[in-house]
Amino acid sequence: MRIGHASLVMGGLCAAVAAPAQAASATRFAIPAGLPLERALTTFSTQSDRDILFQPALVAGLKSRRVVGRLDPDAALNQLLKGTGLTWRSFQGRVLIERIEKMAAPVQPPAPPEQPSDLDGVVITALRRPTLDQLTPMSVRALTEAELTRAGVVTFERATTTTPGLVATATGVGRNRLTLRGVYGSGEATTALYYDDVPVTGASGTTADPGSSFPELVLADVSRVELLRGPQGTLHGASAMGGALKVMFNRPDLREPSARLEAEASTSAGHLGQAASLVLNQPLVEGLLGVRVTAYHRTEPAFIDNSRLGLSAVNDSQVNGVRLGIGAQPFEGLNLNFMVTRQVEDLDDTSAWTPMGGSYVSTNYGRLPFESEVTFAVGSADWRLPGVRLSAMAAAYRWDSHRRSEYSGVLLAERTSEAGCRRYFALASSASCSIDQMSRWTTYVDSRAPGLLTQPVDMESRVVEMRATSDGHGFIGWTIGLFGESREDSIDSQVVVLNASTGQPVEVAGFTGRRLVDSRFQQRAAYGELIIGADRDTSFTVGARRFDYKRTTVGRTLIVNVISNTAEGNFDKSASEKGWSLKFVGSHRLNARVLAYAQASQGFRPGGINTVPSLSQDLAAYRADSLWNYELGLKGTWLDGRLTANGAVYRIDWRDMQYTAASPNGAFSFLANIGRARINGAEADVTFDPRGPWRTGLNLAYADAVLTEDQESAVAVGLGSAGDRLPVVPKIAAGIWTEYERPLTRGLDLLLRADATHTGRSHSAFASSSADDTRLGGVMLIGMRAVVQAESWNMGAYVENLLNDDAPSFASTGRQPQVYGPRPRRVGVTLGYSF
Repeated sequence: MRIGHASLVMGGLCAAVAAPAQAASATRFAIPAGLPLERALTTFSTQSDRDILFQPALVAGLKSRRVVGRLDPDAALNQLLKGTGLTWRSFQGRVLIERIEKMAAPVQPPAPPEQPSDLDGVVITALRRPTLDQLTPMSVRALTEAELTRAGVVTFERATTTTPGLVATATGVGRNRLTLRGVYGSGEATTALYYDDVPVTGASGTTADPGSSFPELVLADVSRVELLRGPQGTLHGASAMGGALKVMFNRPDLREPSARLEAEASTSAGHLGQAASLVLNQPLVEGLLGVRVTAYHRTEPAFIDNSRLGLSAVNDSQVNGVRLGIGAQPFEGLNLNFMVTRQVEDLDDTSAWTPMGGSYVSTNYGRLPFESEVTFAVGSADWRLPGVRLSAMAAAYRWDSHRRSEYSGVLLAERTSEAGCRRYFALASSASCSIDQMSRWTTYVDSRAPGLLTQPVDMESRVVEMRATSDGHGFIGWTIGLFGESREDSIDSQVVVLNASTGQPVEVAGFTGRRLVDSRFQQRAAYGELIIGADRDTSFTVGARRFDYKRTTVGRTLIVNVISNTAEGNFDKSASEKGWSLKFVGSHRLNARVLAYAQASQGFRPGGINTVPSLSQDLAAYRADSLWNYELGLKGTWLDGRLTANGAVYRIDWRDMQYTAASPNGAFSFLANIGRARINGAEADVTFDPRGPWRTGLNLAYADAVLTEDQESAVAVGLGSAGDRLPVVPKIAAGIWTEYERPLTRGLDLLLRADATHTGRSHSAFASSSADDTRLGGVMLIGMRAVVQAESWNMGAYVENLLNDDAPSFASTGRQPQVYGPRPRRVGVTLGYSF
């Protein structure tokens, strides 16, 4: 059994960890014979005051033996498990239920596995070692495979509707930025994204903004999603200032073959979409070697029209992918896993509209397709030795993409520019253009408009990590590790002329401008955490990470763009820095079911080099930024485990903020350190399960994010003043869901689910009075699902964005603002079959 594999649950919700002296004392037990073993283990956990970890499939179909009287808890558990083919051992102060290796079969035949309950404590890897979510002293939301399936989560777009407080902000065609706790800014990501244990991000490009995009793999065959709120700088490093999102894919099952086929058809805005996925799992040598293959296809229906070009339904998209996993267990305690994913995505046009066109109507001059090819590979080893667990990981991914954006507004804004005219005729800065020269300049600009910015981007990244963690019952717990990353990207930035009738590039017109930018980022880090009192009700954690990074950027101008002025686009610059990221946590079990904690943690992002031509020397480089997060949290269960409620309040002090500023002509964006900000916030997750057909949950996130210093620059626009709220950060985000499940007939069950997510108001600019500002948010998204399921098949129907809400969620600023909002109402049907 592997702790990090699939969904483990805790029987005995949040029961207290027994001290060594308590473990040895006799306890009164009253567990009758014939109970389902899962229920019996939960009863044992409550009566013995011990935490118990087990897989639902491991105990499915098994019945309990009679355990009655005053007994030593160890002896009572041995008696309870006798004849089941299962055993137990101590694991970090808890009891871990495992299969007895090389045993022919359990005494009782297993029944079909049941879906794990989301109320049970899910084992997560937020602390780089297996811990229960309810016993982890941090704000974390863990979504099991069962919950993801019931909510219909297969894309990042759908994932954000189940995790209020996590914001996915569109930054361009095929690009999104993740934000947690209001920590929103350009540059390296502020919320780290992990596929398994591998951090992934986008390319630096011409704007030094890798956090504006990431390779978005389809969330097919996912075992668990973990949302870690708050800075994760010690264990997860740079780019986890607001938190981290971890997507854990299913690994091969080395014992049981399985297969799953799923299909989906949908309609939105009168257009059709479809999807299909296939999962095959096959042990090659039982218990020793296995393989898992996942293949998927998705076609998303279009919903954007282009009124300028007279086109409808321009933005349909297709994605195809395949994932191969190989798992091996050469001997007990050693697990080896290898996974490779290949995904190809094509978006026919932008999903944004323009303010003058109205909702879902673009007035862009050109077509803006996006192509993406991702190859992702990772190999890992996990070796459990007496008292210690060793882990190693090596990964590499390549992301080739081609992105496009409107450039006509930038060109047309320069038609009457005196400075542009002087550049065109190579006049001295003190001279003035004549009327004839200005006319010829305007004619030249008109000949290059409308225009398109087209940018092929190639990116490669390599990541290695090794760590060791304590593994067992003891007063001291610890984690130490080493991390290394090398990332390279290259962008060919071209401005081309568009055909005004078709919106397609005019190849014979050549380039208006062309430049190349190559970036390389390298970082190394050593980290560790020490837990004092790991097996006690009160514990203290100290963590630290020592980081060392270097970024090198090389720019070359191949064809000078006279209109936007790229004459000084040749450079070769480097920036480097070393530093520490720290963390302090104290936690206390108030009783068997309630945990309180206090935390002070630090997050950081590296600095770098701007690629904007003719930028002043003091703005050519930008420094690393960092923040401190101060947090109080409470996690617990009440009403005999029926009510689970977790909450946290926090304050974030952010200094040397990195943020995007624009050049006065709107042609270039660059990063600047704009000073300080403060974020006060709160979060809550509540789940109520009365152990009947109904259950419901509520999630709430509040973030009050404001600047605490004036931002001033003589060469930049779009900055703010003290008291201004941070753009694109709503104060309130909330979600509620309700599920109803009941049997229809023998072997046939009905599941109904409804969820609603509300995102509060925000603005696209610091100053809400700015002409560039767009009011955002005020979005209410309601979804409903109905599923009829049997042992081997299920059939369902769903509706998303029931109210057809079109309130903007993001708007770019500049000469041609683009507005992004939710997809129009979508209705679909699903079908799944296991064989």
